Amino acid sequence: MFSRYRDFMVHERFLIGASLLRISIGIIILYQYLIHYGQRYFLFSSEGVMPFYEEQPWSLYHLNPSLAYFDWIYHLGIVVCIIYLLGYKGRVFTALNFLFYYSLSQRYGHLSDGGDNILIICMFFLIFANNTAYFSLDQARFQRDREANQDTLRGQFSAMLHNFAVIFCIVQLCILYFFSGMYQLKGELWHNGTAIYYISQVKEFSRPMLRYLVDEHLWLTVILTYLSMWIKIAFPFSILNKKLKPFIVAAMVAFHLGICIGMGLLTFSLIMIVLELLVFTDEEYRSGWKRLRIFGRKLHLSFMRAGRAWGRRRLAPYQILVFYDGWCPMCRRIMRSMRRLDYFGLLKFTSFRHPQVIARYGLNPQEVEKRIHSMKVSGVNEKKAGIHSIVQICTRIVPLWPLVPFLYLSGKIGIGSMVYDYIAMKRKLIPVNHCDDFCEMPQVTMER
Repeated sequence: MFSRYRDFMVHERFLIGASLLRISIGIIILYQYLIHYGQRYFLFSSEGVMPFYEEQPWSLYHLNPSLAYFDWIYHLGIVVCIIYLLGYKGRVFTALNFLFYYSLSQRYGHLSDGGDNILIICMFFLIFANNTAYFSLDQARFQRDREANQDTLRGQFSAMLHNFAVIFCIVQLCILYFFSGMYQLKGELWHNGTAIYYISQVKEFSRPMLRYLVDEHLWLTVILTYLSMWIKIAFPFSILNKKLKPFIVAAMVAFHLGICIGMGLLTFSLIMIVLELLVFTDEEYRSGWKRLRIFGRKLHLSFMRAGRAWGRRRLAPYQILVFYDGWCPMCRRIMRSMRRLDYFGLLKFTSFRHPQVIARYGLNPQEVEKRIHSMKVSGVNEKKAGIHSIVQICTRIVPLWPLVPFLYLSGKIGIGSMVYDYIAMKRKLIPVNHCDDFCEMPQVTMER
C-alpha cells in the first residue's frame, strides 16, 4: 500500500484543472483591477476613503503613502496578473500575483463579497502547484522538463508539492461547503424553509428576479432552501464517487449561479464556481472533452441535415454552382471549408478541370483558370467571376455575412479585384491523378 501511495503521489495529477483555475483566477482578479481603475485613488490610496493608520494589516500599499508609489504598485499588480494569466514562470508569478492581490484586498476589504477569503487561501496553496502545464506560455517547457526530470528526486518532490497543494485546495473547499451546510442546518429559518424568502426582503442582497421567484413561486423557494443545505453537506462525500461527482458539481454551479443572479454577488459566485475545476482529474477532463466533441459533431450534423432539407424546399432559387480549380490545393481546402459552413445547401462545387465542364456551361478556359466563377443553378445563368463570385458565395454562408459589405465595397472600388488576382496568381497547381488515359513518367537512367 505504501508503494502504491508513493507511486501515485510522485506523478503530477490535476494538471488540467490547475491550469484552467489559473486562467479563471487571472480573469477574475484582472476584472477587479479594471472595474476599480477609475476610482483607484478614492478606494485604495492614502488620500482616499481609507487613510493610513498605525495598526493596520501588512500590505504593499502601506509601505509608502505617496500617490506615485501607489500608482506604480497598482499598475505593476495589473502587469503581474496578466503574466500570471498567460502562464509564464508559474510558481514565481503565482506568488507575486498572490502578494499583490492580498495587498489590494487588505487595503480596502469592504469592497469584497466574501469570495476573496477562500481565494486568498487557495492562491497561497497554489504557489506550490504547477498551474502552467496546459494553456500557457510554459506548456512546451513543462513537457520537456517533465520528460527529463520525471524519475529524478527533484521532479518527484515537485510532483508531490503540486499534488498536496491541489488536495489542500479541494479539502478547503469541502470544509467550506460542509460547515456552511451544517450552520444552515442549525438555523431556524432554514429549518422551516423561509431563509430565501427573508433574503429576498433585504434590498441590498436581492435582485428583481429573486423577488419575482418568491412572489410567484413560493413553493419553489422552500425546495431550494432545503436543497442548498443538503447539496453542501453532501459535496465532500459525493466528489469521492466518479459517477456522482459531475452531478454534485453541476448542482453547486447552479446554486452559485442562482446566488449571482438572485443576490448580485458576482465575484463570490465566480470564485466558488472556478474552484470546483480542481475536483476533476486529467483523465476525466480528457474523457469529458472527447464526449463533448462527439456530441458537438452529432449536433452539427443534425443541424446541417435539417438546414439543408429546409434550404432545398424553400431556397432552391438561390442555389449557385461554383467552378473552382481542382488542381489547386488551396482552392480545394477553401471549398471544403465552405461546404462545411453551407448550412442551407445553397452551394454546389465542381472543378472546371473535369472533362466537358467548360463546354457544358460555356466557360472561357483562360478566364476560369485565372479566377473562380459562379452562376445560379436556376433562372438567369449570369456568371460572376473573381471577387464578385466570392461575394455571391458569402451571401449564402451565414457565418460569412459580416464580410459581405466589405467585400462588396472592395469589389466596387477595384481593390478587392486587385487583391484577389494577386492571391490567385500566387497559388500553386499540382496536376496529380488528373491524367485522361495515362501519365507519361520521365525515364531516368542510372549509371554505375
